[in-house]
Amino acid sequence: QDDGPKCPPGPVRSPRPVPPPRGPAAMPADVAACAQGSDCEAPSADKKEVWPLWKLILMALPQLGVQVLWCFIGPNSAPYMLHLGMGPALATLNNIAGPITGFFTGPLVGATSDSCTSRFGRRRPVILAGLISTWVAGTLFSSAEHIFGDSTALYFAAPMYWVMDVTIN
Repeated sequence: QDDGPKCPPGPVRSPRPVPPPRGPAAMPADVAACAQGSDCEAPSADKKEVWPLWKLILMALPQLGVQVLWCFIGPNSAPYMLHLGMGPALATLNNIAGPITGFFTGPLVGATSDSCTSRFGRRRPVILAGLISTWVAGTLFSSAEHIFGDSTALYFAAPMYWVMDVTIN
């Protein structure tokens, strides 16, 4: 009963050639008719899904946690390294670990996540591994003095700071 495309009537334009179908599926009839010059609009192009505020807040919470973590680590890592015996220049210079590790970590973790074929999805295993490794690295970094004593704690805490920055990124 309804054989024609779902296009509103409009002025007739000079027909353009329809490109040949590519791949296993051919172009649908209504798309082909619209491509030939009639005035067509997508049936639901203007309708976007509106997310409620609570979902947006829930999605932003992990990033909020990362920002709070950076706000804590930034001003407190140099005094902690000074306390362990690192020189003032190196203690401050050690803060460059965040940007340097972030430059390399972001693309590597993204590529790893994109190629993940877990039954839990592509992102969840990477996020969970990042969460657990950040917890372990942060615990080891902050307790280096208690684990190794005063003499060798610095030699463990400084690399662990870089590891912690990798896990945060």
